[in-house]
Amino acid sequence: MNPNSLPGHVLLLLSTVLGLSVGLEFTGSDGQWARYLRWDASTRSDLTFQFKTSESEGLLLYFDDGGYCDFLLLTVSEGKLQLRVSIDCAETTITSDKMVNDSRWHFAAINRHNLRTGLAVDGQTKTEEVRPQRQFMKIVSDLFLGGLPGDIRTSAITLPSVRELPPFRGIITDFSYGSKLPTLINSQKVRLEMMGLCTENPCENGGICSLADGETYCDCSKTGYVGRYCTEAVQRKPGLAHLKAEQGRNKVVRGHSKWEAGENRLENKRRKERLEWGKGLKAKDGEKERRIVCCR
Repeated sequence: MNPNSLPGHVLLLLSTVLGLSVGLEFTGSDGQWARYLRWDASTRSDLTFQFKTSESEGLLLYFDDGGYCDFLLLTVSEGKLQLRVSIDCAETTITSDKMVNDSRWHFAAINRHNLRTGLAVDGQTKTEEVRPQRQFMKIVSDLFLGGLPGDIRTSAITLPSVRELPPFRGIITDFSYGSKLPTLINSQKVRLEMMGLCTENPCENGGICSLADGETYCDCSKTGYVGRYCTEAVQRKPGLAHLKAEQGRNKVVRGHSKWEAGENRLENKRRKERLEWGKGLKAKDGEKERRIVCCR
């Protein structure tokens, strides 16, 4: 079965039944895009996904109010995620601290809460707030991943410079609006595939990969390493095992000392017995001599 021959909603259904993820592979070619039904981020909502890329620049996500003031743009910029948000023409920018162009899986989340917008990358969250006259975000367009369709008029794009951004190259999966799977309307030059996130094991040094709640986890307990991908060497410190080993050695030393003390006491006892036995012999010999002298 070729996943690319199936409609988006069928792929989403299969992913739910089979416990797999719908991966969208973007090649970075001109004219690529994936179109999702509009995300209602006007007041409060979350958007989450996982992705990996080796590129330092690329358009990840975009939607707007149809050419007026409001837009949300997520890009890979200089190897980091950068989020630009405009509400009633009051704009702010959030840039992640973490580099993401390392070909590893990363978890990203966008949180909208009225005038506050947050960007999280692998659990590290940064939040900014704007102060417009209007207290909510207007959204008209659908949501686009990886690029924009060429048939959208420039006048209908709130941020026309978005067309100049390089298309995203990499893989996006586990894309969701809150706890719901969004509707994939259509796409162009984007490969859809059924995949498990542990297929390409992100865990290093023998770590075991598992998937829970759409996220990968690495079991590093038997590796001697820690961290998200079992890459950080454990700093050895005296712990319980070390103390027990030390106590065991002390017990051996104390036991050996007790054994030596016991041996010394036994040897002294034997010496005393030999001495007493020797004295007894001399006493008996003396009595014999006296008896012989007496009887002559």
